[in-house]
Amino acid sequence: MTKTLRPDTYARSTLERYTGSPIGDFGSNILLVNFQRYIEHFSKQTGCPIISGYWSVVHDRERDLSIINFGVGSPSAGIVAHCLSFLDQVQSVLMLGMCGGIDDELEIGQLLIPTASVRDEGTSKHYLQQNVPAQPAFWINRICERVIKEEMNMKPVSGIMMTTDYRMWEFDNEFVDYVLKHRILAIDMEIATLFSVAYALNLPIGAIMLISDMPLKKGGIKSKESAESVFDRFTEQHFNVGLKTIEEIRKHSSSRKVDRLRSEW
Repeated sequence: MTKTLRPDTYARSTLERYTGSPIGDFGSNILLVNFQRYIEHFSKQTGCPIISGYWSVVHDRERDLSIINFGVGSPSAGIVAHCLSFLDQVQSVLMLGMCGGIDDELEIGQLLIPTASVRDEGTSKHYLQQNVPAQPAFWINRICERVIKEEMNMKPVSGIMMTTDYRMWEFDNEFVDYVLKHRILAIDMEIATLFSVAYALNLPIGAIMLISDMPLKKGGIKSKESAESVFDRFTEQHFNVGLKTIEEIRKHSSSRKVDRLRSEW
């Protein structure tokens, strides 16, 4: 090669290629999602166009917000977090994802704020040693909790999740026994990766997860029909909670409140 490629320029170039958007179009706050319906809902709500590359993205300049559908799984989660860490203007990243509920007291449609996630996937080890926990920026968690309590009149659940790249784990009794033994609340495929990469690269991140199924209950594994029902009943509220959280982050972004919360992280 005649030219040395730097990590920052490569990361920005990758983000541009994957989204079809120039770096200058990205807002200071980022919503990450796994499903195109969230992208379509936001585009319809704001009138901002959907830009489709390998990932889909919508940029709302008025809200200083970009929403990215990066797909499913740990590798994609690692790529998007790594690339976003090289955008100087990013103030916050919020993942709006879905997860399978493990704790019997959880219900489909409930919102979960992960305080940590067990790292049972293959990407985060490239960023953090295995004995380092995957945790969010807790100042973002606090804003998430306040929004859900005060604005939505809902009681959020907080606790430890598990992130795995083992897609058919529900049929593996040994795996299920491990999950139950360690009192894991819910399970997904991206959160530990996002948290680990963000921690390693100093990217402020949090998550609000929607319980989409209860896979250990009889008939509780997600099907095509049940997934459609969850989309119809719960995703609009889930998305609106995320938007309100970003609004609160923006409102206090230049105030001492967020500075204090960050210093406590």
